[in-house]
Amino acid sequence: MALFARFAKKKSFNALTRAVARITLFALFLIFCTLGFIDWGLKWYALSLLLGIKAILGIISLLRKKAPIDKKKNKTVPRLLGNIALIGMVMIPPLVFPGYKQPQPTGRHSVGTTVFTWTDASREDSFTEKEDRRRVTVQFWYPLAEAEENSEVPERPFPLIVFSHGAFGYRMSNHSTFLELASNGYVVASIDHTHQAFLTKEADGTTILGDREFINTAMQVENGRIEGEQLYRIQEAWMDLRSADMAFVLDQIRKHVASPTSQEPFDHMDIERIGVLGHSMGGATAAWIGREDDAIDAVIVLDGTLMGEIIGFEDGRELLTDVPYPKPILNLFNEKHFQDAQASGLEYANMLMHAKASQSFQMVILGSGHLNFTDLPLLSPFFAGLLGTGTVDPFYCMETTNAAVLAFMDYYLKGKGDPIPIFRML
Repeated sequence: MALFARFAKKKSFNALTRAVARITLFALFLIFCTLGFIDWGLKWYALSLLLGIKAILGIISLLRKKAPIDKKKNKTVPRLLGNIALIGMVMIPPLVFPGYKQPQPTGRHSVGTTVFTWTDASREDSFTEKEDRRRVTVQFWYPLAEAEENSEVPERPFPLIVFSHGAFGYRMSNHSTFLELASNGYVVASIDHTHQAFLTKEADGTTILGDREFINTAMQVENGRIEGEQLYRIQEAWMDLRSADMAFVLDQIRKHVASPTSQEPFDHMDIERIGVLGHSMGGATAAWIGREDDAIDAVIVLDGTLMGEIIGFEDGRELLTDVPYPKPILNLFNEKHFQDAQASGLEYANMLMHAKASQSFQMVILGSGHLNFTDLPLLSPFFAGLLGTGTVDPFYCMETTNAAVLAFMDYYLKGKGDPIPIFRML
């Protein structure tokens, strides 16, 4: 733009001027990266490549010692617009992903991670045209051994916590939560519900994108375009798939733990102490498996509607189970979700479950939105805003969420800490 302004004033400029400008821009970019003014990362690759190519062309131009060239206005304006459009395109990544500062783990353990993809031979994959068996990918975060060596009271074996993501999520959606738990002495297993995750990367590197039909249906449900019995049938199918995934993962973990040749993370995992949690639909999955599996000791639902509590649909209304929930369960709500739940009263699954359960707890974070219970607002405020966030500071919300998750699991899986308040509004 500066060169264009110079051209507009003088009607011509030397090609060497443009070459020097290109080299200077790239040099400034490198200086800003070196000094830390620019947080170097993948998001800056495209811009650095563009500036680097232009700088190389500038150097070549200087070496050739080109003479001044008169630029015609009818060519310079399109060139200016083209350059602005090109720079605008390469600036999309840093604008959409401005910087990822997640809460730091508070525990003393360093954390390791590993990925497994397991095949459930008993189930077909209904999302593929072939008669494939259902494959489920799980990523583990676990405490490394070095902290144990300097500890007077070894913590091993560590309790297990299994996580289920939401409809548009994937296994990394609550990465800060996993690190917080693992650093404090838990083994965390986060499931990719293949085809219902927006992206699944299997252990061998195979990448599977989310199923288009599922995403479209989930969007229609989110926008209120599907209601009544049709909605109930869809949610029932979703719960069947996801609860089967989680049950399968738990079975596989138990088999690995029982193996005499088991290695990390299975060789120091305590499957007598198990917690489950999830966000949104994943929270509903966690709550459902908490009813089905007697070995589950504690359940946390991060802003999810308890679809598994809905057992039928008659006379234009949902039928909710009145069987008391059998485990300690913590429901975290965004502010509007809780207001709507209060307005619906006992006709809403979460509220009826809370009223009938002996150990049900609720927590509301003021100003929060649905996606504020994941790391997405920290990674990309732009995308998170499109999907639903509140006015709360995203960093504060995740710090608060992670602290609540850790305190609840500590109390019910390790027997430490203070009793959990029945209701909190923060």
